[in-house]
Amino acid sequence: ELICNWVHPLFLKAKSAASKEDNPNWWQAMNGPFADDFWKAAVTEIETLEGMGAWDIVDRQPEMNVIDSTWAFKLKRYPDGLVKKFKARFCA
Repeated sequence: ELICNWVHPLFLKAKSAASKEDNPNWWQAMNGPFADDFWKAAVTEIETLEGMGAWDIVDRQPEMNVIDSTWAFKLKRYPDGLVKKFKARFCA
C-alpha cells in the first residue's frame, strides 16, 4: 500500500518543501531573515544547559583536551508551511 493513501497531502507537501533554509548553519541563522528568532533559541539553549549544570568554566591548562563544538539549528513548520518553532542545539 502506498504511503500517500493514508497520509494527509499537506503533510507530504510540508515534508517535500523542507529545505536547507530550514537547517541553517550558525552564519546563515545569524544573518538570515529569522536571525532574532534563532538568537532567542540559542540563548534559551545556553540557559537550559547552564541551569542543568552541564559544564564548569575553568582556566585552560596546557594538558587539557579541548572539545570542539558546533550549533545545530532547525526551523520547525506546521503541515501548511507556516513557521511553528525555532530550535537550537549546542553540540560538543
